[in-house]
Amino acid sequence: MYERILVPLDGSKAAEFAIPYAVEISSSLGSEFHSIRVFEPALGDTVPSCQAYLDLIAEQVNLQFKDRGVVPSIIRSTVLTGRSATEILRYVDDNDISLIIMSRHGASDEEPWFLGSIADKVLRATKRSVLLAKAPAGDTALQRKQLLKRILVPLDGSRVGAAAIPSAEVLAQAFDAELVLFRVVVPSSLQRDSFRGFITPSLEELVTQAEKGEENRKDSAIKYLKEVENPLKEQLLTASAVVLGSPPDEIVDYAKENGIDLIAMSSHGRTGVGRWIFGSVTDKVLHAGDTPVLVVRARKT
Repeated sequence: MYERILVPLDGSKAAEFAIPYAVEISSSLGSEFHSIRVFEPALGDTVPSCQAYLDLIAEQVNLQFKDRGVVPSIIRSTVLTGRSATEILRYVDDNDISLIIMSRHGASDEEPWFLGSIADKVLRATKRSVLLAKAPAGDTALQRKQLLKRILVPLDGSRVGAAAIPSAEVLAQAFDAELVLFRVVVPSSLQRDSFRGFITPSLEELVTQAEKGEENRKDSAIKYLKEVENPLKEQLLTASAVVLGSPPDEIVDYAKENGIDLIAMSSHGRTGVGRWIFGSVTDKVLHAGDTPVLVVRARKT
């Protein structure tokens, strides 16, 4: 599934948060490892210094592969010239990259890549999967050489919302990780609040009906997760959970409180009161917490 993995770097330690995840996935799936650095003259770098940096990273990555007893198919390092987001996207298309792994932060911790900058542009523009590393991998996980032991897959009951399942399944099989299927049922009280200020008599009636059906929605959510989980049980360690609350808050809190190593979710879908688009559930999960997030682009149907 992930034949070629790309790690965009900028010379900072923060941007290198992505490297251990790329090494782990590449070594387990036999993927090509690509790293790039974009030379921007205004930033004061030189092409030789950028290439020297990438060569050093390549040496370190090669040692990490050898430490795992793996011979990588390809480790490729390339310096590009231009605007960072544009060149990253161009490289992805020209080299048929299947997974981009990048850090939330870049050269300055005060100027995070993700917040309105490079990673944000890449996430919005690419059709490929993106894994966003938000913090350094833990020492314990690095020592055991397994960063991904529990993978959380938030679902909303829609086909496009389930687009992340195949990717999460592949990773869970590769790392012998537990796959946790997760569904958040939006309480009727939150639905009512979302209509506050412009509710009409007809909407009032709908909200009242929704309150009466809250238990039914919980039961339906449990049934749905079991239907998704049953075929996965044959080859994977699985679990499922249904909670009440605000989807992004509950996803982030569950991940933090239950030792989740990766959140895998679709960039589209639906909730009871909206759509999973950037600016909504996925966007909020990307911004909050330290758990890495794999964003899988759902194909339009």
